[in-house]
Amino acid sequence: MKQKKKWCVGLCVGIFLGFSIESSAVADTLEVTPLSTIERKTTHKKSEDVTANFIEQIGETARDIGQKEDLYASVMIAQAILESGSGQSELSQAPYFNIFGVKGQYEGKGVLLPTQESDGQGRMYTTKATFCQYDNYEASLNAYAKLIKNGLSHDPSFYQGTWKSVASDYTAATHFLTGRYATDPHYHEKLDKLIINYELTDYDNVPKNTKETTDYILPLDDPIVTSTYGKRGQSFHRGIDLAMDEGTKIQAAGEGRVTRATYHPSWGNYVTILHPDGLTTLYAHCKKNLAKVGQEVQQGEQIALVGSTGNSTGPHLHFEVNRSQSLVQEQLLDPIEVLENN
Repeated sequence: MKQKKKWCVGLCVGIFLGFSIESSAVADTLEVTPLSTIERKTTHKKSEDVTANFIEQIGETARDIGQKEDLYASVMIAQAILESGSGQSELSQAPYFNIFGVKGQYEGKGVLLPTQESDGQGRMYTTKATFCQYDNYEASLNAYAKLIKNGLSHDPSFYQGTWKSVASDYTAATHFLTGRYATDPHYHEKLDKLIINYELTDYDNVPKNTKETTDYILPLDDPIVTSTYGKRGQSFHRGIDLAMDEGTKIQAAGEGRVTRATYHPSWGNYVTILHPDGLTTLYAHCKKNLAKVGQEVQQGEQIALVGSTGNSTGPHLHFEVNRSQSLVQEQLLDPIEVLENN
């Protein structure tokens, strides 16, 4: 670690409830309803920022699934944007995480929500339907991939025309989906526009090689460690808590690209940075996020201010290090070990 190690472990404990994410199997019964027909609560934000943030959250997971399952990640991401309103629909947010409008139950979990259906004669009516409830976006993406690869019970090859080995490019895949995944005759045009505007074809390729290691520094100068990483009673603390005066500058632990700068009920205002070595660092409970999604930051650059937003008992920084951009608990690392190994 380049910065001198001056931290103290205090006795006070800052309470943090992060979400624990686990990958799971696909729902037994799959039926898809475009989320445009679901009555939903939508958070009104600038659409460009919201969509870019949503892509950052699901992009690398979609890339991995696409490479593994012979699917176009660009199409997968575009569908998720379109079907979920860039992750702003009620169904796509916690605790449901259903970004493709899949009906049924997932590991016995489902949610009953209002939806609009066609009577077969062009008239729409409102009813209620059960939609799959997932543990996280990764589970929803995997469920989608299984549907596209396994097809329907009466026709396993129903979506085969979207596979990379069959469709010559993403446009062939989106055309094949039109009239199959969605009845909208312009469905492929909408997906193609999203893919072009957000350069989603980058996710169809294997990621470029990155540096093997990154030297990290503490995100605060001379902080007091009030809670360490690991089990804490019956819960699990995902990172370390660093006590500091409200409004203190939070600096990037390493160079990288800002992938999230938003609000979470537990984390409050938080920022995440993807670093060249593939690790993602998270900075939570900020008084104010200063960095923007997509911004390239240098090590030591100011990205936020210490605060006490979200589930917090006082001014401090909750700091995490994760191998995965999806922030799954299974890929977390002990931040102190990461810092000490530099």
